[in-house]
Amino acid sequence: MAGILSRARQWSPSADDAVRRATGGAVRVLTPADTVALTALAAGDPVANCFVESVLETGRHAGSTRAGGSLFLGIDAGSRRDDGVPDLSAACWVGANVVPVGASDEAGALFGRALLALRRRYASVYGPRQGVLSIWRELGRGPQRARQVRDDQPLMVLPGDPAVEPSPRVRPARPEEFSAVLPACVAMFEEELGFSPLAHGAVQYRLRVEDLIRNGHSLVDLDDTGQVRFKADLGVVSASCAQIQGVWVDPALRGRGLAAPAMAAVAAYAHTITEHVSLYVNSFNTAALRTYRTVGFEQVGTFATVLL
Repeated sequence: MAGILSRARQWSPSADDAVRRATGGAVRVLTPADTVALTALAAGDPVANCFVESVLETGRHAGSTRAGGSLFLGIDAGSRRDDGVPDLSAACWVGANVVPVGASDEAGALFGRALLALRRRYASVYGPRQGVLSIWRELGRGPQRARQVRDDQPLMVLPGDPAVEPSPRVRPARPEEFSAVLPACVAMFEEELGFSPLAHGAVQYRLRVEDLIRNGHSLVDLDDTGQVRFKADLGVVSASCAQIQGVWVDPALRGRGLAAPAMAAVAAYAHTITEHVSLYVNSFNTAALRTYRTVGFEQVGTFATVLL
């Protein structure tokens, strides 16, 4: 999801007023002063909130940094921290994608109304199932229509060492292998989302793949000719969690026992970087679920994704 291009309209100083009016004052646009409270809220579940923690750890604060930039919405908990700043009961990242944090059904509905008031277009809503679906029940009343609602995506974690022997062939891709890795990334994206990431925003997508390779977060198995047999990315990485994304096996090689050892190698590598190794997967993808369970992944929650 990180590769989907922004469709957001320009942010304006009146956004907070619009959000408060739409929610009876329950939701507000967070400011830099809310960063500590937002960080504490996200830390309550480092697996479910891996994306938001990764954003905050890059030095981003809770407030919008520029016109047209992303922002956080928040709902106050009714208590205050020692510095006088309100604690947060729930929050929501708003950029090209919408990602709730700690959102109940009620909080999700409030965020959905706030999102409508911002008058933006969004590429997706994803994250913990309860918050996502309650956001969409309200957001779906607006002009955008869902291309697909994936309402059952097991969120899984590998609690220890992989249950199968990791493949020795899987390793971080090298910068000079970009031309081999990119077609595999595009094939995965098209298979997962139904359109090419190069159709709109090719430059940004190429930069995304380059960044993954540069950071050692693109793992591959290449055959003797240099073609990709398997790939997976550490698509989101925080100090405590790595979320595996973009898993792909060459269709000609599927069903031959390649995936489980390869995934074991990716998970083992991720464990050298962070404490928690996670992923989420569509419940209808039974082959992938079977592979992940064979490797030792266990379900710890449920995500949902609304593709717009």
